[in-house]
Amino acid sequence: MATETPAEPASLNSMPSIGANGAALMTKSPVWQRYPVLAAQLRGFGVVAIICTVISMAIYAGLRPSLGTQWANAISLILCSILNTDLNRRFSFGVNSKEFWWRDQRRGLWIMVLALVITSGSLWLLEVLAPHASIVVELAVIVAGNIASAITRFLLLRYWIFRRLRPSRQAAS
Repeated sequence: MATETPAEPASLNSMPSIGANGAALMTKSPVWQRYPVLAAQLRGFGVVAIICTVISMAIYAGLRPSLGTQWANAISLILCSILNTDLNRRFSFGVNSKEFWWRDQRRGLWIMVLALVITSGSLWLLEVLAPHASIVVELAVIVAGNIASAITRFLLLRYWIFRRLRPSRQAAS
């Protein structure tokens, strides 16, 4: 009498589930499995964002007492923009060559202008609403402004600066 081993259960990603009406529904795989390139880019972008935010806040906190909020913000963003674009080239988009480095940096500075407008406007508004806010509150406002501009920054990096890395529609056909 031979013994049978039970079959391996199907993976949860491919198992059908039963809907309210009794019909079988296929579950979809998570987004990061369906779009692995996008997921890798977002992971790299997140790591770079954390690194650059910490460095930018340190520069801001160091310059603020002598230069004031707006100049400290502008200088920290300009310096970190160069680092941000370079790190995103490498870690988010996998560009290791020096080809187009200057062009990518120039375009990255244009993206930085967006972040500068958002954070400078936020600092100005904070100064109007709470003129004696602490540096901790100022840093929180800058971080919130950077988070607000991060989505636009990622989209501009992906679809403007590094669009050359995406396969063309004609090549895919």
